[in-house]
Amino acid sequence: MEIKNNSQLNSILYAFTQIFTDILIYQICMHIMFALKGDSADYNFEIRAFLSGIVVICYASSSLYAFQNWTLWNEVSEILKSSVLILLLSVLYIYANNFNFSRFAMVIGILIFVPIDIIARYLLRRIFYKAGLFSSRVLIIGAGNAGELFAQKITSHKFMCSKILGFLDDDEAKQNIFISGVPVLGKLNDFENIQLQIKADEAVIAIPTASRQNIAKILSRIENNISYVKYIPDMYMLTTLSAVISNMDGMPVISARQGLLNPVNRIIKSFMDYFGGFLALILFSPLMIFAAIKIKLEDGGDIFFKHKRVGQDLKNFYVYKFRSMVPNAQEILKEMLKDENLKKEFSEAFKFKDDPRVTKIGKFLRKTSIDEMPQIFNVLRGEMSLVGPRPIVDEEVKKYYGYNTSKQIFHIKPGLTGFWQVSGRNDVKDYRSRIEFDLYYIHNWSVWLDVIIILRTVREVISGKGAY
Repeated sequence: MEIKNNSQLNSILYAFTQIFTDILIYQICMHIMFALKGDSADYNFEIRAFLSGIVVICYASSSLYAFQNWTLWNEVSEILKSSVLILLLSVLYIYANNFNFSRFAMVIGILIFVPIDIIARYLLRRIFYKAGLFSSRVLIIGAGNAGELFAQKITSHKFMCSKILGFLDDDEAKQNIFISGVPVLGKLNDFENIQLQIKADEAVIAIPTASRQNIAKILSRIENNISYVKYIPDMYMLTTLSAVISNMDGMPVISARQGLLNPVNRIIKSFMDYFGGFLALILFSPLMIFAAIKIKLEDGGDIFFKHKRVGQDLKNFYVYKFRSMVPNAQEILKEMLKDENLKKEFSEAFKFKDDPRVTKIGKFLRKTSIDEMPQIFNVLRGEMSLVGPRPIVDEEVKKYYGYNTSKQIFHIKPGLTGFWQVSGRNDVKDYRSRIEFDLYYIHNWSVWLDVIIILRTVREVISGKGAY
């Protein structure tokens, strides 16, 4: 069990409450759909019990009752996978027994069940956490960049129900200070005394560059006093592996795969792009028309802006956006780059946080990401994917990527959104991290990862965080 509670009773109570909630929501959704189709009279107790059992078994097989200390997006991913299996098994059961139920009603019932269940699970976990019945107390070993980033991630993902108690770090300069609002409690030699006081459930070793010998020393010191230990490896090394650890007759083996080298997966991704692009065009047409009218009315200039970007196989293409700057933006840029501070900012991100060239409507379009919507046409033209690496300019390839890395990343199409965009967007200043996000996506691609990135993009767009 990953989330350690002070009482096993709390865990059991949560499990039964969650099972009851899942079954209740599923049955209400199915009952409503069958009632609308006139099949509710035949939906008897035996069928209800069997279908409820399918829900519990499928959810349990995906560790949805195992209290995984994961993010909401991990939970959503497992719920989506399990719901597909629930639907298939339910339809098979009804077909095998010749029950006269509408398959369409079952499909719609599942589609209604999934979002309601996700919301219910989130609220239930937060209720247990607020009541002090369900939480994980975390101590981070290492107060460097990796430890700080981990603490920020934990803090931003309330669904994880984790509380960062503090850091341990041997750096004298970091003693008795706060990092991202979390105190440095002492050095590693103080671990036993500090653990007696704070009683952490989980320790996270956040020293990616530590040698195996040092990691072994840290583990030997803490593993007898703490029940669950995690280690954060160097992120760059992680991107080279879609790591799955298995056991080969007592020998640990790490397996790696690259999903997008599979032709079938590429076909699936292309189908998702064209279907999703067509659907997005229909849904967002009113917003796009609104944006076009406002741009034209403000200064009478062009509605669209096109810019040369690096595409699949390093071939250039023009990406389309709604124009968000004044018509003479390039001339103004040349003058701005005479300022050394502005030149340095532009060289790091190829944009400015406070750009005077942005129009009034342009600020709104950028904040809401409406300026990116014309890229739907790039998707439908086969130049971009809905999800993929960032579409970059040639200068970025030369300055940051290099030929080999850029070739590795851009053997697939760039994306309208991507892993970087949902991991801080423009707030991610370190360029190496941006590249690593793209590499991580390439090596860990799956249909579910694309779905989660799209869902997280919706959240990022609504919040407007990191957009400028």
